[in-house]
Amino acid sequence: MAEVAASVLQRKVAAGGEGTATAAAAHALGQALARAAHGLFALPLRVQAQAEAVRSLAELPEILEDQALLALLDGPGEAIGLCALGPGLLSALIEVQTTGRLAAAAPAARRPTRTDAAMMAGFVDAALAGLSEEVAGTEDAVWAEGFHYASCLDDPRPLPLLLEDGAIRVLRLGLLLGEGGERQGTLLLALPAEGRGARHAEAAGPTPEARDWSARLERALLAAPAEAEAVLARIRVTADAMLGLRPGMLLPVPADCVARVSLEVGGGGAFARGRLGRFRGARALRIEEGLAGEPPGPAIESRPLAPPLEGLGTGGRSADAGAGAARRAAAPAPGAAPSGRAFPTRQAG
Repeated sequence: MAEVAASVLQRKVAAGGEGTATAAAAHALGQALARAAHGLFALPLRVQAQAEAVRSLAELPEILEDQALLALLDGPGEAIGLCALGPGLLSALIEVQTTGRLAAAAPAARRPTRTDAAMMAGFVDAALAGLSEEVAGTEDAVWAEGFHYASCLDDPRPLPLLLEDGAIRVLRLGLLLGEGGERQGTLLLALPAEGRGARHAEAAGPTPEARDWSARLERALLAAPAEAEAVLARIRVTADAMLGLRPGMLLPVPADCVARVSLEVGGGGAFARGRLGRFRGARALRIEEGLAGEPPGPAIESRPLAPPLEGLGTGGRSADAGAGAARRAAAPAPGAAPSGRAFPTRQAG
């Protein structure tokens, strides 16, 4: 019985195409249909025969199976396609959705209804999405990808008015349904042969105009000014301490900060680290390592300190002079007791 069904399917498929074919697009469609049937309805589906042909719009109504469900498709660039589910496939999909199982014998063919179309919309969309995945990155993507279910058509006669005139690529598949392939059906997919999807082609090299523009843009960016900041250390103080800062006060910083100065630009983090020193009498930073936008380190707690003596922090010499003056003022005068009282003295002779 399976051999007879397969022979019938092959004759049906060959009648709608130019004979059996092993084209990549037909194979991709078969894979997409099998995944959609299994994923949505747990229905085994395999391709028994396939054919591919390029037809004119006037020929399309003549190759449609009687009492097939006609689903109109929307595609990229306002393209319109057609997916026709034969009565055998339609009845099998309706059965598994309504009863949860597949009868051994197919029911008598009937005219599809709008309810049937609504029940098939998800299956058609899943199959078309699977087809797009299968052909992605191939030459078939230009005409086969990007379609989805739009509406149904009760009669094939308006097709020449709905579809764009021109060559149509037709894929026709003969399908076996069920664990043992006891049921059979057909599916026809008709899409504009020219295609309006994204073409798969190796990226061409940039034009001379594009290369010149890129070079000019690069020169302009490299000539733009960039301001860098050399950060000695980051400290954290309280708001009260910040408001109390006065000239001459001390802010403790890490002892090794002179050897770990970071060079930063904007909010992009540190791009270099170096050591602070001198060059020809001026302060200079020797770059010791490059960084790839390393985030700044955490700030350390710091408590501002008041100078222990007046003038500390305002210059080395003035501070030393002030300290010396203070020491001299505090020293006892000659002949004075520590308490400030004079010692008794004798006069000579």
